Amino acid sequence: MPVTLFPAPLPDACRFTLELSLIPAMRKFKIRCLLAVFILSGVWTQIGGATELQSSFSNRYQQQRQSYIELRQLIADHDLAAVALRRSEIDDYPLAYYLDYLLLRKRIELADKPVKLLRRVDDFYENHQDARLRRRLLSVLKNRTANLRQWVDYLVVAGQKNIADHPCDDLLSRVKTGRIKTFDKAIAELWANPSKHTSSCDEAFPALIARSGNVPTRALWQRTVALVIRNQLDDARLLLRYFNRRDRKTIESWINGVDSPAELLQSAGVGGASEHHRRIAKFLLRKWGRQDLPAASRYWARHGSNFGFGKKEVAAQVSKYAVLAAKLSMPEAPELLKSAPSDRDVRYWRVRMALRIQNWQMVLDQLDELTEKEGRSPRWQYWRARALSELGFRAAAKKIYLALAENFNYYGFLSADRIAAPYSIREAEPLVEENAIEYLRNSIQIQRAIEFFLVNTGWEGRRLWNQALQDATEPQLVAAATLASSLNWHDRGYAAIKLAKKDNALATLFPTPYENLVDTLSSGYSVPKELVYGVMRQESSFIPDIKSSAGAIGLMQLMPATAKEVGKKLGINVPRWKLTDSELNIRLGVKYLELVLHRFGRNPVLAAAAYNAGPHRVNQWQVDTVLPADIWVETIPFDETRDYVKSVLFNTTVSGWRIGNGTLTRLIARMPDVSPLG
Repeated sequence: MPVTLFPAPLPDACRFTLELSLIPAMRKFKIRCLLAVFILSGVWTQIGGATELQSSFSNRYQQQRQSYIELRQLIADHDLAAVALRRSEIDDYPLAYYLDYLLLRKRIELADKPVKLLRRVDDFYENHQDARLRRRLLSVLKNRTANLRQWVDYLVVAGQKNIADHPCDDLLSRVKTGRIKTFDKAIAELWANPSKHTSSCDEAFPALIARSGNVPTRALWQRTVALVIRNQLDDARLLLRYFNRRDRKTIESWINGVDSPAELLQSAGVGGASEHHRRIAKFLLRKWGRQDLPAASRYWARHGSNFGFGKKEVAAQVSKYAVLAAKLSMPEAPELLKSAPSDRDVRYWRVRMALRIQNWQMVLDQLDELTEKEGRSPRWQYWRARALSELGFRAAAKKIYLALAENFNYYGFLSADRIAAPYSIREAEPLVEENAIEYLRNSIQIQRAIEFFLVNTGWEGRRLWNQALQDATEPQLVAAATLASSLNWHDRGYAAIKLAKKDNALATLFPTPYENLVDTLSSGYSVPKELVYGVMRQESSFIPDIKSSAGAIGLMQLMPATAKEVGKKLGINVPRWKLTDSELNIRLGVKYLELVLHRFGRNPVLAAAAYNAGPHRVNQWQVDTVLPADIWVETIPFDETRDYVKSVLFNTTVSGWRIGNGTLTRLIARMPDVSPLG
């Protein structure tokens, strides 16, 4: 049975797999190799050094860490007196200051007269010099005084330096205390943007309007247009009384005709070149485009300038509609693309339309229309080689494939598959230098970041970790990545090694956390283990508590509604707040992968697309005839999903190689042809 003599931190030249019978004979070589490493590179190569480094951080504050966790729970339970009695237990702990912040925050949240704690906020800042936490505490103070409707006190807090704006609460406090009686520019802009309004704005503006008797004309128009676009038509009607008869008639035509955009655009009611007419015209054009895109595009090409749009703006919109027609596979798409002004998206989708019908000569012709820079990209080089090969120019195609196969990416793997070449996978974990380790040991930010991670407050730790490594050298980044990975803080190890640009550090770039759980779930749900990691890496970069702007949560980036539905199938109640629990998140994510794999014939390409864009959209992207998977992926209408699928397939292939200890399932084997749904 082969064994590995040397651990991963040693260089490739000193890493061997030998038969057991040969080990005694090679002991002298092992010693020579270690000496060479010390002499030639002067680096830290102690076997087990990463483990010792991890232990030096994780064991350093073990008792105080436990006390901190207990004190934090006491704060959550509102037992603040007990916290005061035990506070001295963590005097030397790196997160003692943060417990003081949590304690003061809780006092503010419970206070009947919170403004009295303003001085304590100043004292906290003087003691700890953390401007970010001061800003948070002042925001909590503002919210508490606003909730208690203590508006005079609110203005005292709002007057502090470097405090976050709460526009609607700020406005209501000034209205309630009589500090403002009419619209100024900032208030007018706030009123004109209903998307920014809270209940405080809904209370403040009627009182202010009643007091002032009128509003600035420009703000009135901006708000009215915004309400029409948001389909808040009843609210828009309430503003009609502030307009003169002519303008009132125009706005009434907008409100009454908004569901018939084609008729309204071609009527006199929308004519005009003011800012407000242009916004309404663009809005109506989008609605018309959803109903009859070719007609909307033709109309806009002829009449867009009537609304005050310049030739460039009109042309840009025509190009957008041509690309949209291509994405929707509309019959009119080829003609619209052909006549559209040529911008980058138009050029790209002309190539994709040719790929979709597998007209390889047309593919070459359209590739020739790309700019020189565009044409040099691995993507379009791959498709040039594919077209050349399909047309019989195999030698020319092979030359391109050979060059691309040197790349460690999706197109590099696909190119290698086309000519049965080896993949450019080279694993070599970088060495850790002793002086870089000292840098980590001496950095209070690194110490605090790690403690935040160890007490399950990773979001605070990431901020400090990133700050500490802003100006770090390459050796310091490598040491930080090694430390983070040894602590199972995989997202920071991944981030640090990316900054160090160590592309061969595959154990850090493609980690396999929660391996026992993933093993069990992947077997139970018949989901390839490497696909789970391929999705996890792309979705969250291994950050367990990450939340996207769209609302997706956790390692597998699940939308709460999706998680709830999957939870029902598993008999699990899944409240939103539980989705940052890594084990639950992975369980739900793997189950969802099973569902989309089953729905799409166990095709990983379609399953990955469905995971990102939703199964209903993948249904809409189905084909009439069998299509090679690489073409299907390249012609996915959503840019985000197209890139996502490529990344997941690449991640899955590399993760599979790592999990299999060098056994490779090639990318092409993970990409079966896409067939029409039965």
